[in-house]
Amino acid sequence: MADPSSLVERLRPLRPPTADGTTEILIMALVGCVIAAAISCALLRFFAQRRPLRRSALAALAASRALPAPERLVAQARALRDVAGALDRSAASLRGEEWLARVDAIFSTRLFGEGLGRAYGEALYRQRDDDPAEALDGELERLLARLEK
Repeated sequence: MADPSSLVERLRPLRPPTADGTTEILIMALVGCVIAAAISCALLRFFAQRRPLRRSALAALAASRALPAPERLVAQARALRDVAGALDRSAASLRGEEWLARVDAIFSTRLFGEGLGRAYGEALYRQRDDDPAEALDGELERLLARLEK
């Protein structure tokens, strides 16, 4: 058998592996992913908080679709009054023709003063033979989708 000291002399010294840049690339990729995730979370939060009035009004309108006709018309009127009150505080206290005229002014339309929207005025408190809730649903959805808030 060979002398152990000669075997030790023949061994090469240990050297660290040559740097190929993999570690630096992995660290940069990890930092990039963390930054991208932070930006994505910030954007999601921004868009989730954007236009809460429109989103809540459309949600109330969607929830009213499950109600029977008379209750549906009342729920639509309540959602409309909430939106109008949020956009114009003085509108919440109005009634009748003044209310319909103010809602027309808020939404830049003539639906409430001259069209089907008259059902949200004094006609809301009377017995009805027809059901304007279905037709008004689409009109309200269109008007609420235009909200900037």
